[in-house]
Amino acid sequence: MTVIVAHVGDLHVNSSVGLMPPRVTLDDGQTVLQSATQHWLWDNWLDYWKRTAAWKRRTKARVVGIINGDWGDINVHSQFQLIEPVNPDIVLDMMTEAVEPMRRVCDAIFVVRGTEAHTGGSGFLENRAAKEIGAEKNAQEHTHSWYLLEAEFEGVKLTSSHHPGTSSRRPWTKGNDTNRRAAMDIYNYGGSDWVPDLTLWGHYHYYSDSGNTHSIRAIYNRSWQVKTAFSYRLGLANNVSEIGGLWVFCHADRFVVRTKQYRLPRPEPVCLS
Repeated sequence: MTVIVAHVGDLHVNSSVGLMPPRVTLDDGQTVLQSATQHWLWDNWLDYWKRTAAWKRRTKARVVGIINGDWGDINVHSQFQLIEPVNPDIVLDMMTEAVEPMRRVCDAIFVVRGTEAHTGGSGFLENRAAKEIGAEKNAQEHTHSWYLLEAEFEGVKLTSSHHPGTSSRRPWTKGNDTNRRAAMDIYNYGGSDWVPDLTLWGHYHYYSDSGNTHSIRAIYNRSWQVKTAFSYRLGLANNVSEIGGLWVFCHADRFVVRTKQYRLPRPEPVCLS
């Protein structure tokens, strides 16, 4: 049997530039609708899960979903870009509603904890939301989420964790990050009985893939949040927001990775005549 791992992360639900359900009702009764950009994000989120459902029907596979951190956002650094800045109950409702398209397709869902600045101390938002949707239990820690998920599907060993610990944003250093990450993984699992074939990461909101340069393959996945004010401060003003997810097709000890990127149209430049 084939298992399709549908891997997504950095949804940042509750960010005004992140994934958002079509409408949200706040505690005071105010209804908040999607911005044009959030409408675009939502349409592509639905498209990703339609594609996943099509792969599932075509291959008669089992689908395992992984939410790889920063599912929600209560940004403690700067709350001005939050839809609901105070009430975590509203944020939890938004988070669970946002993944309904995912729940309809997946046979099982695993939740990985992200950055505490976004999802609260010990990732409490993600763990609570994971309980709400009936995500898989972490029997070792007695929680519904993981900092590091180590799993095996149809003989393919993979891990999923949010923070990779190394990055390379410049065009002339592209790929160095996942090459380093793969080498780190080889070192970290050296001498172990269980060694992953593939390690999956997030946090940096861009795609990178070590390919077959090492015995372990490392991939950084894309996000579902466009640039924040902080991104502009980092000098990423004209960088493309990398939106999308990936699939890992696992069968008979082998795997194939497929990715999907959605390109946000660039705005028309100002032209005065």
